[in-house]
Amino acid sequence: MMGKLNQSQPKLFYHNVSLESRVPQDHPLRKIKQHINFNFIRSEVADLYGIRGNQSVDPVVILKFMFLLYYENVDSERALAKQLPMRLDWLWFCGYDIDDVTPNHSVISKARSRWGQDVFSTFFTNILLQCRDAGLIDGEVIHIDSSMIDANASKDSLRAQFRIVGHSLYEKLDDSVEPQKLQKRVSTTDPDARLGRKYGKTTLGYKDHRAVDDKHGIVTVTVTTAANQTDGNLMTEVIEEHHKNTDVKVKTVAADKAYGIGENYKYLHDNNIMPCISHKRKVCNRKSDFDNDKFIYDRLSDCYICPAGNKLRRIGLKKARNAVIYKADRDTCKQCIYFKECVTGKLTGRQIQRNLNQCYIDRADNCMSPYQRKRLMSRRKSKAEGSFADAVNNHNFKRARHRGLQKVTIQNLIIAAIQNIRKLMRHIYRKPARSIAVLAKTLVNLVKIYLKNVFAAEKTISERILTF
Repeated sequence: MMGKLNQSQPKLFYHNVSLESRVPQDHPLRKIKQHINFNFIRSEVADLYGIRGNQSVDPVVILKFMFLLYYENVDSERALAKQLPMRLDWLWFCGYDIDDVTPNHSVISKARSRWGQDVFSTFFTNILLQCRDAGLIDGEVIHIDSSMIDANASKDSLRAQFRIVGHSLYEKLDDSVEPQKLQKRVSTTDPDARLGRKYGKTTLGYKDHRAVDDKHGIVTVTVTTAANQTDGNLMTEVIEEHHKNTDVKVKTVAADKAYGIGENYKYLHDNNIMPCISHKRKVCNRKSDFDNDKFIYDRLSDCYICPAGNKLRRIGLKKARNAVIYKADRDTCKQCIYFKECVTGKLTGRQIQRNLNQCYIDRADNCMSPYQRKRLMSRRKSKAEGSFADAVNNHNFKRARHRGLQKVTIQNLIIAAIQNIRKLMRHIYRKPARSIAVLAKTLVNLVKIYLKNVFAAEKTISERILTF
């Protein structure tokens, strides 16, 4: 018999309703609640609360709100507070019952400003240590990369600001010397955001620099800067932060050419770290026979020898490019049969610039075989770039939800921690049944092949005996 919906009045009271029974045993939030410790936050922020006044919302609950905001990829804190009463799994995860009054969305923003960045760094580190204890981190091979984050502000908010330099408050001003004026474009909406350019695209916002472990793609370091920060200047900080977080010394680093500067190669050499980093090669419009690579550097004499056998002597240092200048005498170059093809300057002879750290650059180019370099750079794509892609697709990483460097840093710390939590949960609740079944099937096939070979051998022996 076909049933129909009961149109009676809704009940005023519900008995025997339990959120615990409503949340499935295999629900992701149940697994996270069982294995992730959110209670550490109470001791971390205890000094930030007074002993008088109204009782605040439990810091553990607030931290879980922030976790859900990025884990569930909710658009805003208002949307989270609005959806919370309708989500039984969220209520259960945060420790509320179905008839409890949930907090206002403002408690999240107030707590974020009060707690500061260090609390969330501790949360990220705690998750990282759990991943290390679970065997998900090797720590010796890491991939370093960065990604742009659009600020929660428009480029139209940029305004020119002038800063006067050249005079000190405690110095007597000289009317004959005019102070220097520096112009800087700053967003009036988010003053910490800066204009940065990457892959041909200009972005107003920030940049997240990550170190990703090679073994399982665990994010071990996240450093947030303004978008105009040069990638190469952050490598040393990222490596040292990785060592601090994991207590493992790095042996190999893979990164793109943005990190390929002489200072980084020197740092890696001094710390006995093998680099897999391509550097920016200077494009030369000369014929290949007279490219800079064709000139041989003599380390003992500290000079270059050209293809014709003449010497280019050291004449000075170019600090802007951190390079030494080597130049040949023009009269000597004029006597060379390759003068017109080699020398392009009208007043000087052939000139070459050598990076002060060129010996470390040469080491980096030859420390790995082409196969090893190609393999590691391929893994960098899947690990480092894959980590950013996962953050974009699942946690709205590409746009800042808040304004200010500290708040964007907190956002990146939470997102990186959530990505590590997801990998940790997959590791804890992995299903080995399929692997066992495959192994059993393989063993059965091997036994069948062995028995088949034994029977064939016995048959061959018997046939030989009968023939004899």
